[in-house]
Amino acid sequence: MTLISPNKGYPLEKLEGDSGTMSQWHDTFTRVGDELSELSDTTEGVKDISGNGKSITAARQDASDLVTALTPSIEEADLLAGVMQHYSDAFETHATRANAMIEDIEDAHTRWQQLSQQAQEAGREALSAAMNEDQDDAATEAALQASDEACAARDEAKKELDSLWQEYEGYYSQWDEAYDQALADLATAAGDLPPAARDLLKDLLAADSPEEVSELWDDASPAERKALQNSRPEIIGNLDGVPYDVRAKTNESHLKDLLASDDLDAETRKQLEAIAGELKSGSPPPNLISFDPDGSEQVTAALAYNDLDSAEKINVLVPGMKSNVEGMGPWGTTAQEINDEVTDSATVVWFGYDSPNATEETGMGRAEDGAAALGGFLDGIDTLSPAATTSVVAHSYGTTTAAQAIGSEPGGHGVDNFITVGSAGLPNDEQVQKNLENGPQIYATTSPDDHVAWVGRNATVSHRTSPSDIPGTVVFGSDGGVDASGDPLALTRGHGAHSGESGILPWDNGRDSGYLHDGTESFYNVKHILETGSPGTQMDGPGSQDGGWRSVQREASDFADWVGGGVSDAAGWTYDKASDTGDWTVDKVTSFGSWVSDKLP
Repeated sequence: MTLISPNKGYPLEKLEGDSGTMSQWHDTFTRVGDELSELSDTTEGVKDISGNGKSITAARQDASDLVTALTPSIEEADLLAGVMQHYSDAFETHATRANAMIEDIEDAHTRWQQLSQQAQEAGREALSAAMNEDQDDAATEAALQASDEACAARDEAKKELDSLWQEYEGYYSQWDEAYDQALADLATAAGDLPPAARDLLKDLLAADSPEEVSELWDDASPAERKALQNSRPEIIGNLDGVPYDVRAKTNESHLKDLLASDDLDAETRKQLEAIAGELKSGSPPPNLISFDPDGSEQVTAALAYNDLDSAEKINVLVPGMKSNVEGMGPWGTTAQEINDEVTDSATVVWFGYDSPNATEETGMGRAEDGAAALGGFLDGIDTLSPAATTSVVAHSYGTTTAAQAIGSEPGGHGVDNFITVGSAGLPNDEQVQKNLENGPQIYATTSPDDHVAWVGRNATVSHRTSPSDIPGTVVFGSDGGVDASGDPLALTRGHGAHSGESGILPWDNGRDSGYLHDGTESFYNVKHILETGSPGTQMDGPGSQDGGWRSVQREASDFADWVGGGVSDAAGWTYDKASDTGDWTVDKVTSFGSWVSDKLP
């Protein structure tokens, strides 16, 4: 369980970094800067070389051009060296001390909880003794004394814990300020920004919330905004709190510039072309409201279908294991189908994290990294569209990531509904589960034919919780059923979100019956929940089909009947043929015997 500091809400977690490595980078940048400076000084001498003629004049000009070209590189090397040294010192002074306190705080928290429990038990015993008329005064006094001592021990433990938290928050806060300053220094390093735009960028990067970002952006001049959009698209296009139309325009321009360059590797180009293709789909086409071509392992992006600013209902789709922007097309179709049937709706397809492969699925690493990004994104929605009903629809490991994000704080990042389909399991973290239980309304379905989700939950120790086990969760069907008109709905076969995806059994794959495929009971219910707040079908109601291992037995039984019938038919055919052959043989033998008899004297 991740503990949160009581005053400033800082997580009790290790701050990653290596001051030794940072110092090495400082030395490297310093050496590069020094060597470039020496080269510049030497070149300066060439500018003053005496003599006349074209060669001498050209040499002077070349020297002057080289000095001019070296100056920004020297300044940048010096800046990077200074940033690394400053941050290294801050990390060693503050972050290292904060990290060293983690175990002490965890122990103090555990001790305070234990003493609190003991104080409660002692209090109940004292109350019981005081109300027992048969209890002698000495025993009652002893019980009251024990209660007082237990409460005093509890209070002392709380005082010690609070003192540790206060010290931790001090270290964490100073490290956080140094980190923000380092980011601002790096982002404003190049001299291509006017002073006012540079100051705005520093303030935006130091902002603690999308609300603060939004206020800073609103107060900035059009010239300052334009300068940042043009020179820092990778920041402005992904900064939660910046208006979505600005982010979309910035990101789409950035994408176009990248595709026009010759510096892309084949895999990255393929992913960028997939995004560009999806931006041409639909009427109106989607907007690219988040875009990072330099993700740690894969390109990340978020596309918004319909206008987020005017929508009364905003839905965020979160994919799961092995998801990639190259597979964004079916998710875009799902978003458009939701908007077609859910009134006043805008839907975001959020491919904003490095999704796990099969090996990584058993852990929480990808979910925790993705949750940080998703949480900020949801805060941005809550800031820019506070009156909208926000729903998260997640599939497979996407439910793990989304649950970690939504459950990371009591407010749930403004999410009203959390819909899970084919969940690979929610985090076991007690605080996350408590926040989920007291937060958004949760809805869940897992098809009886989905064997992958079951494996995903049971092959791990970190996210084994089924969404249906969270108190208050509304469970809805995905095993067939009928719609409001009585027309049949499809059973979700396998684990796929759409079709032809990840199944264990042979009949799991290649069928257009994924959880979010139009015509399935699951997707019918998802849309009904988004529109009305309730599923549209009855659990195990009319039209429901057998699934899971019952379907295995059904398929096996059908196969056995087919084999049995075939064997029976073959046996009958063989018997008939044998009988016919026997009759023919007897007739021929008899005829031959008569012929022989006629020939004998």
